[in-house]
Amino acid sequence: MKLVRFKFEGRQCYGILEGERIIEFDGDLFNMGEKTGEIYDINEITFLPPVDPPKIICIGFNYRAHMRELREIATKKPTLTLKAQNSVLAHEQEIILPRNSRRVEHEAELGIVIGKGGYRIKNPGEYILGYTIVNDITARDIEREMIQWSASKSFPTFCPVGPCIETDLDPSDLKIKCWVNKELRQDSRTSLMIYNAERLVEFVSQFMRLEKGDLIATGTVPGTGPLQNGDVIEIKIEGIGVLRNYVKGGKL
Repeated sequence: MKLVRFKFEGRQCYGILEGERIIEFDGDLFNMGEKTGEIYDINEITFLPPVDPPKIICIGFNYRAHMRELREIATKKPTLTLKAQNSVLAHEQEIILPRNSRRVEHEAELGIVIGKGGYRIKNPGEYILGYTIVNDITARDIEREMIQWSASKSFPTFCPVGPCIETDLDPSDLKIKCWVNKELRQDSRTSLMIYNAERLVEFVSQFMRLEKGDLIATGTVPGTGPLQNGDVIEIKIEGIGVLRNYVKGGKL
């Protein structure tokens, strides 16, 4: 089931995405009510980020090929970086390039949405609501200048996510692709993760309490590259869909 959050005539709504239409339901992602009877075409609504996460946890060094392209030494465990909650951006909206970065890059990632709170979790599958697409936008020059990576990842609009949360998905071997202006930049599979999705939930929960709605970006596949004003970036993950955003420069 593909869950979406959207706006229609100024009203925030929740629904189930089926092809080109959305079936509205009462309640929210965590307390689904009955279907309202309203059905919308995707061209008449505005997508919102499918979740408003209390925390965004970014995993680093979870694909060996990406470590090699960054010339990083392999670590025994993945890194954890917190990304600002207000960096979240919806499908079809604009990524704004900040004036104080000379190199901003895309990072195509599988996202885990937490369905209920927990600490030091032992049965992680029970805590996962579903999976989404995350573009962990990163100011690479700032990342390389600073020990703490949060500053490079937390600019406004630096966390495109969506368009939906797929609740019925085996994430163990999904195709991930990323195009910039129709040029294929990233092409890999989730089966190449060092830590798989459930193991990441268990790992992260050893250091912080996870809450419902938290978003874990599971690390990027190889092929990250720079973004420029006017670019169109599309990320496709098998079984979820396509996250599309537009790049605009020089505003922030």
